Amino acid sequence: MGVYTTSLSWPLALIYGGVIRLRHLLYNKGILPTRNFDLPIICVGNLSTGGTGKTPTVLYLLDLLGDQKVATLSRGYKRKTKGFLIANNDTGPADLGDEPHLFHQQFPEAIVSVGEDRCAAVDQLMHLPDPPEVIILDDGFQHRRLRPGFSIILTDYSRLFSRDYLLPTGQLRDIRKAAKRAQMIVVTKCPTDLATADKEKLTNELCKYGPKIVLFSYIHYQKPLSLTSGSVADLSGPVHILLLHGIARPKSLREYVRQLDPDFKEMAYEDHHDYTTADIQNIKNAFRQLPEGRRMVLTTEKDSVKLRQFDHLTAALPIYILPIKLDFLFQGEGIFNEQILAFTHNYKH
Repeated sequence: MGVYTTSLSWPLALIYGGVIRLRHLLYNKGILPTRNFDLPIICVGNLSTGGTGKTPTVLYLLDLLGDQKVATLSRGYKRKTKGFLIANNDTGPADLGDEPHLFHQQFPEAIVSVGEDRCAAVDQLMHLPDPPEVIILDDGFQHRRLRPGFSIILTDYSRLFSRDYLLPTGQLRDIRKAAKRAQMIVVTKCPTDLATADKEKLTNELCKYGPKIVLFSYIHYQKPLSLTSGSVADLSGPVHILLLHGIARPKSLREYVRQLDPDFKEMAYEDHHDYTTADIQNIKNAFRQLPEGRRMVLTTEKDSVKLRQFDHLTAALPIYILPIKLDFLFQGEGIFNEQILAFTHNYKH
């Protein structure tokens, strides 16, 4: 995990960094206005371009805050709608975006909302007949017009923001020092055997940028579930897998699937890919080319919300969803839960 390589794009990165620093200065000096709201808002964000594990973190928070009236607010990346929208029985991934639709599926009692203008969206949430007691702001760390009470920065273990560079040289969309606005850093997708000495070293490295609470998490893969019936997959013997996904950083996913099938095949699409009828045909063709024996198509929860619209075409395919759960190393779960619950229960404007 050394310092990441750079390229000849340094001049563009310097210009981009100058624009970002000027923007922060204008907000810090009050020249550009920020807004506070009279309820606890938890922001889950990052400094990079994505793939750090925001979705499992939001799902973890929804579960943790289950005894409160919770709303999630996302931009709704790549959705076909505009403006403010609340999920209901008639909305789908095209209306909300992949992740918000997944939030709604797993936590139908929560108010799952999308809106490009975060401040205007919070105003509308607060004026609902049954308004939320707490709002989870999904991927809103760069949205400085809104000032959350508690911000969590996620950073991928394999690409720490402390060792990355600004776009287009690296994958940072914000400067490292922006982390000082956060209350917590969570290093995601860690190896489960991370040594205590490495944890201490990385904690000291990341604490230089602001937050003194640094936690370490990993993706806990659950048993695959059938897309059609919800039944649990039988992994007791050899199985040939076609891995199907459209996610930003699939490294840990590939490593896990390799444990199930060392020779698995893969169909990788861009992040937030909208599947088409032609894609389904290509998936069928790739599935037929798997070796004889027990075979399955394995996909992510995020991709599954897009694939469901093709049930009539995929009925004959054994497609399984691989659920994931956020877990913490070094007893970090207790610290995380305590910090979040203390913030929401003791919130004062």
